[in-house]
Formats: sequence, C-alpha cells, structure tokens
Amino acid sequence: MDTSIYYTEKDVKIPYEDIVKHNKVGLIYMDCDIITYANEAFLNVICATSEMVVGASIYQFVTPLSKGVLAEAIAGMKSGEINDFSDNLEIKTDGEEDKFISLHLSIHSKTENTISLIGASRNSTVRVKKMEELLIAKSTFDALYTNIVDGIMIYDYNNEQVVDCNSSALRIFGYQSKEEILKINRFQFVPQFSPVFPGIDFHEETKDHGLKVMSGESFKTPGAFVKSNGEHMIVHANVVPTFRNYGEAFIIFQDSTKRIMEKQAQKAAEKKYKDIFENSHEGIIYTDFNARQPIVCNDKALQLFGVSSFEELKKLSPDDFYGDDISEGKSPKKLFALKMEETLKNGKAEVSFWLKKQTGEIIRVVTELTLDKSDPKSPKIISFLRDITSLYNSELKLNEKNEELQTYITANLQLENFAYFASHDLQTPLRGIISFTQLLKKSLEGKLSIEEIEYMDFIISSGKNMRSLVMDILSYSKVNTADINIEDLDLRDLIKGLCHEMREDIIEKNAIVSLNDIPSSIKADGIKLKQLFQNLISNAVKFSIEGKQPEVTINCIKKEDHWLFSVKDNGIGINPEYFDKIFMIFKRLNSKEVYEGTGIGLAMVKKIVEQHEGEIWLDSTLNEGTTFFFTIKEK
Repeated sequence: MDTSIYYTEKDVKIPYEDIVKHNKVGLIYMDCDIITYANEAFLNVICATSEMVVGASIYQFVTPLSKGVLAEAIAGMKSGEINDFSDNLEIKTDGEEDKFISLHLSIHSKTENTISLIGASRNSTVRVKKMEELLIAKSTFDALYTNIVDGIMIYDYNNEQVVDCNSSALRIFGYQSKEEILKINRFQFVPQFSPVFPGIDFHEETKDHGLKVMSGESFKTPGAFVKSNGEHMIVHANVVPTFRNYGEAFIIFQDSTKRIMEKQAQKAAEKKYKDIFENSHEGIIYTDFNARQPIVCNDKALQLFGVSSFEELKKLSPDDFYGDDISEGKSPKKLFALKMEETLKNGKAEVSFWLKKQTGEIIRVVTELTLDKSDPKSPKIISFLRDITSLYNSELKLNEKNEELQTYITANLQLENFAYFASHDLQTPLRGIISFTQLLKKSLEGKLSIEEIEYMDFIISSGKNMRSLVMDILSYSKVNTADINIEDLDLRDLIKGLCHEMREDIIEKNAIVSLNDIPSSIKADGIKLKQLFQNLISNAVKFSIEGKQPEVTINCIKKEDHWLFSVKDNGIGINPEYFDKIFMIFKRLNSKEVYEGTGIGLAMVKKIVEQHEGEIWLDSTLNEGTTFFFTIKEK
C-alpha cells in the first residue's frame, strides 16, 4: 500500500495551484519573512489585497508582540534550532477590535543564506476571545482550572509567592505536589538568563509585571521557566488579574518547547503547492464531475472517512457514509449528485451532515464544494471537509440555554409589569374604602356602639396599611424596571438634604446622624441613591432601643475601583440567623405592633446597590446595633 499522503489516478494532471487557490485555509509561501505567495483565504483573514501582501514582510501585518514571537520562530528555523512553528498571532486592524490568526509554519527548502517557508492559517479571533471569556467566567472556572491542559498558577505579586496551581502546572514543571511549587517564587521559576533566549535578562524584563497586575492590566508574555530538574522550557503565558486579592493574578502558560523544537515529520520534497495540499488541516478530495470518481485526496480525507487507502475511499458511495436519518426527502446518492450539479452551476455549494466513518464513529462534518474551471470540457470539483462535531454540539447547547434565558426574561418582565400595574390600579379602590369609611363613621357619630366604632377604626387602619404596602410595591417595581441614570453627584449635599427632609422623624427620636469622609463627587443615580440612604437612615432611627439616644454614622472608604459605604446604628440589632433573609421582599423580622413597615425597604436597597454593580451585606449584634455595608462601582 502506498503510504504517501498524496493519491492520484495514472496520467491525470493535478492542478495543485487551483486546489491551493480555492483552499478555505489561509495559505502562504515565504522567503524568510517576505511573502511570495498568498491565497484568497489568507488575504481575507488579514483584510488585504494581493498587491499589498506579495513582496511585503509578514511583520507588517502583525502587532509588535506577535512580531517578536514570529521573528524568533523564523530565526530559529533558519538556524536549525526548530523545524516548524504554530501559534495564535494578533494582526493589525487599524483601530478595529482585536483580531487573531492561528499560523502554522513549516520549512519547505533551506540554503546557507535563506529559508523558504510554507504557512497555513485560520481566523482564530473567536477562539482566542472565547478562551479569554472562559478564563474570567466564574461559573466555568472550577472545571476549566481543573481540566485545562494549560498550566495555571495563581501568583501573588504583592508578596512574591505562588498561592495555588492546577495539576497541569505540576505536570509541566515536574513537581509531585503543590507543597513543592508553593515554596518557590517568581525569581526561582523564571531564570535570570536562559540559553533559549540568549542576551535577555528575564528578571529585568519581568520587573513591571507586578505593577501591571496591581493596576488591573492583563497581558501576554513569551519567555522561559525552570522545571523542577533545572531544565529550561519555552513558554507563552497570559497573565490575568484575579481581582480577588490585590496583586494576585492567574499565570496561564503552555510548554511550547516540544512543539517548537520538534522536527518536521516529512521534509519538503516536492513543489510548494503539493506540500501545502498534503499538509492541509482539512480533508481535500479532487473529483472528476463526469465520472463521479475521486482523482486524488489527502491523508486528512482518509482520516475523516476512517479508511486506510485511497482505493478504499473510491469504493465508498454516499449510502456508505451518510449518517443522517433523512436526506431532504432524497436518497443520499441523489442528494450529493444534486450538490455537485449545484457546484457546476453556481461555482460552489455546501452541505453539512453526520458522517459515518468506516471505523464506526459518527462525526458532524461540513463539506464545501468548489468548481475547478481550468478545464471546461472536463470539470473537476474540489471538496473541502472539516470535522465540526464539537462546534455543532456547542451551538446546540448554546441555543438551548438561549431559549431558557429568553423564557426566564419574558416571565420576569411579565411579573414586573404585573406588580407595577396591580399596585398602581389598587390605589384608587383603597382610597375609596378609607374615605367612605371615614365619612360613614363621621355621619353616624353618636349612633354607633363602641364595638362598631372599633370595627370602623380597624377598616380604616387596615386600609391605610394596605395603601402603604401598595405604595411600597409600586416603588419597588419602579426601582426594578426603571433605567439607571448615572450623573455627577455631590453625595454629601444629597445626604444632608435628605436628613433635612427627614428632620421630623430625626427630631422626634432625638437621633444624631454623623457623616464621615462622604465624597463630594461621585457618579451614580441620584434619585435611587436618595431612596437607598432614606431607607437605611429611616430603619436606623426607627429600630432604636427605648430610652437610648439613636446614633447613626455614615462612613465611606475609597477602594481601587469602587466606593465602600457603611451605615452604622446603635439600635436593637438583628439575629444572625436572619442575615440571609433580611433583603427578601416582604420579609419583616419585627412585629407590626412595635414597628411599622412592609418589609420592602431593604429589598429595594439591595436592588439599587446591584444596579450600581455593587454588593451589600451586614454585621449586627443584638441590643448593640447594626452596620450595613455596600459598594458602588466608581465608574
């Protein structure tokens, strides 16, 4: 059996150039860093024309950091230190969003003075950004941290110590336990000098890493680490602040040594188009349209179909590999015949289906068919096959989650609208009940028994309580649904004005309200912050101890990216078992005989804090007082 990756019929001329030209993978040919050929797929990835690219240095199209990585790789291949290169590179976008390509370079030919390289690339922007999202998504952190093949260390730049690491980091460094790696610091696992990067002082190069982390900056850096046995390894690392503890960051890294230093399995032996065809990451089948027979395929195509030779592939019919239950109402053979005719007519076609590999495995593939117009009398079709099983399953799960989320959002909006309209429409009949009961009581004055007067007073009191509850529900629904209006506020003046409005309640209780370090300038929603402080001050004054002068202290501390407020009182306090329940709507922890209220105030406070991207919690001791803490994002 021919073990070559390339298969062909006898005496058939293979148009490698057209195959490469129509390849959906971005393909280039370079002399050192000068691009001498680029197909359309590559031009589309970097948003450039052939005139701009051919003859230009590839360094012109990547960012400075990626240029450094790429230059090192090309220099290494030229000197014989490495044989190929694969990495994600950031390309220049003229002020647009970041864009990345995955680039694989292999040596085609090499002389004493120069080196020719073959490159294959794809747009990897989505993949790179998805990885960044995964690294900061709390809901997936545990699974990612535990199972990712990349090494991850949590490093405290403030105290220069390793806080934690995953099993991949232990494996890459060669340590047996976390205790071993926790004993070293950055100046031990990062060598000052490394033979793989001669002339670079890494202790000097990494001096500002801690400052970047402490300022909240994420960054990428290539470099070298030292394994437990003293061996140096080449790494590409992402450093991302955890935002959990000051100066703490994830260092996510890969050991790229083996990949960079690994020799290429097959040396360049044929012309550049054949080499690109053979090393494509997609399965490629070149088919005679009239004979409906494959002429040539690459090894990736054999792998996708689960066969070991081109002869086996030629014997397969669509009935043998088509894995879907139905074929758009047609037989598999008829379906693929129509797709080939569509390609002949329109120049291209696409079909996605479940492919039954001859090994028994079923995978989801997408096949893009392109017409080769080089010989109109004998048309050929180039089929590019790609395994999209993981992507297909991920999209299905994402669609399911989106449907669930939309259902939740719709239900939540309906509930909020109901609360608003119900509470709004209940006010009129309640006013009528209270007013007419009062009129009835007055008109029957002197004619009612003591018991009947008590009944009347009970109706009026209950109506007023109900109206108070309705008003609070209306206020809560408005807070819950209204957009937040951020503006520049003099918070000190706002709270002083609020205390002036509440002066009757404050004077009645002989309360003292003190303000400490309250900022004169803050960005927030003034109306909602006023509601927030009104509820907290009102509660602090209301829930005071009989015979003890109420004292309310409002304090503020400026943190790195937020304000930390506290409202402290010396009142009755709250039992710790109610700490998790106190912010629930309608949750009242005191009997109405002693303290009036509907239990909505603190639920409203919590909602306002969350709308300002903050958190709220409390500390309390019975009969000594309560302190509410909450944060508000600075910007």
